[in-house]
Amino acid sequence: MTHAPDDARPARTARLTGQALTTAAECPRRLWLRQHDAREGTPPTDHQRVLRERTAVLERETLARFPDRVGPIWNREGSFAAAAAESLRRLREERVPLVRPALLSPDGRRSSVPLLLWWDGGTLAVLDVRLAHRPQARSDFALQLAHDRALLREIAGIEPGRFEIVNGHGETIAVKPASESAYARALAAAEAVLAREDEPDLLLSHSACRACAFYDHCWDRAEAERRIEILPEVQGAHVAAYHAAGVRTLVRLAALATGRTPAGLPEAVVRRAAIAAAAWRDDRAVWLRAPRLPEGPCVWLDFEGDARGEDAGIPIYLWGLAREPGGDAAPRGEAIVAGLDDGGDARAWQRFVARADQLLAAEPGLRFVHWDQYEPLWVRRYAARHGAPPGFLERFERATFDLKRALDQSVRLPLRSYSIKFVARWLGFAWRNPESGSEWSAARFHRACATGDAAERERLLREIAEYNEDDLLAMRAIWRWMRASGPA
Repeated sequence: MTHAPDDARPARTARLTGQALTTAAECPRRLWLRQHDAREGTPPTDHQRVLRERTAVLERETLARFPDRVGPIWNREGSFAAAAAESLRRLREERVPLVRPALLSPDGRRSSVPLLLWWDGGTLAVLDVRLAHRPQARSDFALQLAHDRALLREIAGIEPGRFEIVNGHGETIAVKPASESAYARALAAAEAVLAREDEPDLLLSHSACRACAFYDHCWDRAEAERRIEILPEVQGAHVAAYHAAGVRTLVRLAALATGRTPAGLPEAVVRRAAIAAAAWRDDRAVWLRAPRLPEGPCVWLDFEGDARGEDAGIPIYLWGLAREPGGDAAPRGEAIVAGLDDGGDARAWQRFVARADQLLAAEPGLRFVHWDQYEPLWVRRYAARHGAPPGFLERFERATFDLKRALDQSVRLPLRSYSIKFVARWLGFAWRNPESGSEWSAARFHRACATGDAAERERLLREIAEYNEDDLLAMRAIWRWMRASGPA
């Protein structure tokens, strides 16, 4: 990415918010980049926009419970200092609920904008909205509430008596703020990050980084530098031991396949990581053993589900499967989509059970090939949720085959992740919609549920079905490559 000269960039005021404190605790590098090089970030995804829309709806529903509310006092326009002065005046002189009050420390370095401050008799309550279902268990929310508490004490001399979060179910949950000492540590850590002149050299796990706006910035650089942290086989807890032994690059790590193991690390773990590093060094697949693939007929299996899991009204909204025809002919995906009306979830499950039972009865040696444990897990959960015919669960589970597990046991690839997207694309497979993915799919389904336009709903559901069929075809491409390329 091309940047303007440093002196051409507009100066940004570093102000510590509750979100800044939690970001510093989770990933100091992300906080630093937001402050010093925000243009390295990517725009929000459609899934993230959907989450914001859901939060906005929940906020409106929550605020409707306070008809005498005033505000929003801060609406991202004008002077924040002026909004803070107005908020402070109303806190001292009135007892009306304040929407989006601006809280600003006297030195201008710390700020917060909670959704609502309201008085219950003589008690000031801090109220916010989060989509999480158990906000009382989240340390980041507790830290943000401690930030609000500290500012209210400092600027208004008021000790809030209640801290509440409305969760994704619309329930008002009492949440305990973080302790004084935890808040002080978080504040010092965030200030230290923002004061740094250099970008923190930190890379978390791939799963932790994947949804971050700075994922491309951090991971593309690490891959270009051939850092050992990009390997799924290198655990974060082991990085310091590798570095202490002078092993920071994939080339150095690959040399450990026949060399000395860094102190404190299991030899088998190091050897596995060294083999993966060799795959990167040589840009090729390194086989560990012949892939163990069943010989029987296959049905490719892939489900599309809501990230909220069982808290969602429809946890699995598409049950996708495709019977392998054999030869070079491509299978056709069968998409069993849950209806959006009452009972639609149960009917989709019953249709899936009937189809799976039909396939098993026709070919007793058939295997349901899936990627990782998502599909078997949700079949068990749905059997508990809606019931299943006697013996179905046992027959189904005996017939499942985890292709990702077989890949993990057979081969190491020059990839930063062994998700189906990375593996299939490395083999040359392309999804018809390059932007599609599991979060994209969930966002499309949410929009299908929200729209009142039947034609638009049908279009969105067709897009999801097409993406699911491509997932099935991607699995098939990996299977065929393993069978053709692996050792006999």
